[in-house]
Amino acid sequence: MNQHDQNDAQRRKDDDIRRSKLELFTELQIYQSELGTQNQELREAQQQLEESHNRYANLYDYAPVGYLTVDKTGHIQSINLTGAALLGNERESLIGKLFTACFSDIDHQAFIVYLQEIFATAGKTTIDLKIKNADEQLNFIRLESTVMCDSSTCLMIMSDISQLKKTVNLNRDLLNENRRLMKELFRIQEKERRILACELHDELGQWLTAIRAENEVILNSTGKDSIISISAQAIKECIQQMHEVIRSKLHKLRPVLLDTLGLSEALFELKKQWCSHHPQTILEFRLECDLTNLSEPLNIAVFRLIQECLNNICSHSEATWAQISLCLETVENSAVDFLLLNIEDNGKGYDTNQKYIGLGLLGMRERVIAMDGTLSVRSARNEGTEINIRLPIENASNEKNNLHFTD
Repeated sequence: MNQHDQNDAQRRKDDDIRRSKLELFTELQIYQSELGTQNQELREAQQQLEESHNRYANLYDYAPVGYLTVDKTGHIQSINLTGAALLGNERESLIGKLFTACFSDIDHQAFIVYLQEIFATAGKTTIDLKIKNADEQLNFIRLESTVMCDSSTCLMIMSDISQLKKTVNLNRDLLNENRRLMKELFRIQEKERRILACELHDELGQWLTAIRAENEVILNSTGKDSIISISAQAIKECIQQMHEVIRSKLHKLRPVLLDTLGLSEALFELKKQWCSHHPQTILEFRLECDLTNLSEPLNIAVFRLIQECLNNICSHSEATWAQISLCLETVENSAVDFLLLNIEDNGKGYDTNQKYIGLGLLGMRERVIAMDGTLSVRSARNEGTEINIRLPIENASNEKNNLHFTD
């Protein structure tokens, strides 16, 4: 090979080397660009992860309720900032601390039983605890807990329900006060009815008796066919009708038998009068308990409830049959028994889901609530109506005699 050929070969070799270096450089630039893009994507992903982590950390730490994990012995494993604030300590000082040790006063036994129940139950378990914190202030907390996947710890949601408890207690006090006022209202109402009945009987009754006596004098001193005698006879009949009306009104205002012979006789008299005015309806009374030892307020309440039910039956039900039952429900180891009043008919019924505009049932419900009882209604169109009333009886003086009579 001559010198010229050698130079050509060397040039080609050098060209190949330069071309290889250029290709390698180009590839390196491409790789560098790709690495830069990937690095940017990784940085953006990392930033997104950090932002997401911070969002969830904030959501966890600053949730409106306390989150904490507790082991089977009751030691705190983790807790959010809200939970730490509820316990009145820094988060770091609470890790590993016994939960009950965070309070100056708490029902330890109730919490231990609750903790055992958590790990023995698959679902959510809830308890309300009364606590005192470091400043001896009484509060209430609610714990809702579920076992975690590892079965050695549980997740607790802790919330302060002190305000809720105060509201519940306030509502209960208001309800009790409302019941007390309704009892007083019914007591005053019955007192006014008694006074009005006495005045009607004493005042109006005397005047009617005097008019009847004078009318008899006129009848006896005139001829039977005279105009005066005919008018006097008409007056006599009007006086008789007025006596019947006054007697009926007096019975509604205050039945005499309720004061003299007791509730049972008053109810049978009520039934007798009602049946005489509504012969188209068969009315059955079933009295299966002793009513002689009931208190006066309870006697009056039962009589008025039955009276209102009978009014509703004749005014609205179009029933051909109705039954009223009274029986006693005894509760073992309790200072309170219950009087059960059941009223049912085969009338047209009504839709209980519809708003009822009458005042009869509303008045009955208010009277039952005032006596700390319960009232339920079952009815449907063309299927009659059934009312069940449950009234408490203090059984200190109750002889608990059952099955006296059935009518």
